[in-house]
Amino acid sequence: MRVYSRTPQNSENHHTTCIVRLESEDGTPKAFAMVAAMQQIAPTIIPDLVPKTFQVGKAANAQGRIFEFSVIEVVLGDILENVWQLMSTDEQRDVVAELVEALQKLHCVRLSDKMAEETMRKMLGEDDEEVQRVLETPGVFGGPHTGLLNNGHALLYSIMEKRKVEKTFYTMKSVGGDSQDVRIQSSFEDMGSIVINNSDIGRWAGESVLCHNDLTPRNLILQSRISVDVPRSSSQIALVRGMELIYESQQRLLLNRKNISARIRKTIMEYSKLTRDNDPYAGWTRNPQDGPCLEYSSADIQKLVYDMVKETDARRKLKAERSSAAMS
Repeated sequence: MRVYSRTPQNSENHHTTCIVRLESEDGTPKAFAMVAAMQQIAPTIIPDLVPKTFQVGKAANAQGRIFEFSVIEVVLGDILENVWQLMSTDEQRDVVAELVEALQKLHCVRLSDKMAEETMRKMLGEDDEEVQRVLETPGVFGGPHTGLLNNGHALLYSIMEKRKVEKTFYTMKSVGGDSQDVRIQSSFEDMGSIVINNSDIGRWAGESVLCHNDLTPRNLILQSRISVDVPRSSSQIALVRGMELIYESQQRLLLNRKNISARIRKTIMEYSKLTRDNDPYAGWTRNPQDGPCLEYSSADIQKLVYDMVKETDARRKLKAERSSAAMS
């Protein structure tokens, strides 16, 4: 929940517009606290490029329900997605260069760094003995969606938990013997399996960096220098491929169940003629021979959702009618 407010900025009583983010403490308080911590860490690294966090705390409503809140500066301006096509090539290159520079600075931060560790201790609760114990673990890493982790195997289990649905769509087992290598096997035979070596798993903690996690391809220009900015070690490639196999297996299961989101994804990918690139960092790509990609407008997406919901409702109604007829 977000509430817009105005708060004093200085002694001259100037004001600035803020966002007050509220989240019930009975949700995932540690996730909120980690996001708040990251929002405080980032401005110390790239102070002119991220909104300021003015205050973080807890509040109760009239019924006694506890909410966590953060008060964040609102930064006004044009959304890059809306103006990208209006920019010159030089302007686009300047934006990408600044973005890359900012990411490189963020990627220098480790959770074990004194400043980051102290911020995490403060935000996650200095009276929480479990949190403090984990933060003292060498190589601790993690984020809002995973929590604090102390080894690479914990990261894999966290990814599994995030993608879990009612029905199993893959298995993850030790290769066997004394080996701690892991095999991820999709439930769909054509999607195969992947073995991730324990040596690669052991490197993930040391390779973890402070990430934004909300930068999408449509906002970026891919350049050959990405190989410098993004690690291409065997351990990172193994992690990307493992996450890909788990996610794509989940999407296949949801698609087989006629899940609307999965069907929309498949429709857009087929319409755009996207195929999985051999380079795991490239993701889904399009053959240049297919010509320029025809983008979906917001209206197109809304119509696609409406049509699929309508089709799903009709299918359910027909199924109910057939069931009723069979019973009578």
